[in-house]
Amino acid sequence: MTNNSEKNEEESYSVRRLEPGQISERDEIVNFKIIIVGNSGVGKSCLLKRAVQRNYTDSYQATIGFEFLLMYYEVNGIKLKLQIWDTCGQEMYRSLIQGFYRNTSLTILIYAVNDQKSFDDLNDWIKDIKNNCEKTMPIFLIGNKCDLNEEIKVVKPKDAEILVEQLSLQNFTEASAKEGTNIDKTFVEIVKYLYKECYLKGKSTAKKFKMGLERKEINDTNAKKKRCCS
Repeated sequence: MTNNSEKNEEESYSVRRLEPGQISERDEIVNFKIIIVGNSGVGKSCLLKRAVQRNYTDSYQATIGFEFLLMYYEVNGIKLKLQIWDTCGQEMYRSLIQGFYRNTSLTILIYAVNDQKSFDDLNDWIKDIKNNCEKTMPIFLIGNKCDLNEEIKVVKPKDAEILVEQLSLQNFTEASAKEGTNIDKTFVEIVKYLYKECYLKGKSTAKKFKMGLERKEINDTNAKKKRCCS
């Protein structure tokens, strides 16, 4: 049962998605690094592109290496930048992923509801996360492809809920990158969690910077690279 104080706290959040054009040079931004992990083929890239770019493609191409996309939010007047890393899921690249856990604020762990192995392997992914991050690393679990017909779903929500309870994960939802089901809702929950548990509590993974200064540093770095290569 939710008490009145918890309800009032929940209702106090004001969250809105920002487009890059709504960020000015003068803005102070709180930066968070997020990493998405899970077996190859579960839809990590599709889910991220649905969240950030609001589009979907049926063509499958395994991620080789690492890619990242940016999202911006404002929570109670504080602007947040999410740098979200999409990782390769093939076994041969697992050792490379371990280096990307550094300075991560939150991990999104994904399985596919029609792929029992992707669910069974979650324990291995969680061990990797715990071994390479702080033990308190927040993990949001997503069961992707919930739009599929019931007869081909092999992982039931109850199975995931049991895992969440056993391992004290922060959140679980079923989602669909194809149809966009629960994608926006999940990312709103993520930014609310980061705002409350990282920003308000002053954790080191919540890093402030001036947007204009970051762009200047990027330009200076690019200029140095050009001089070195000339």
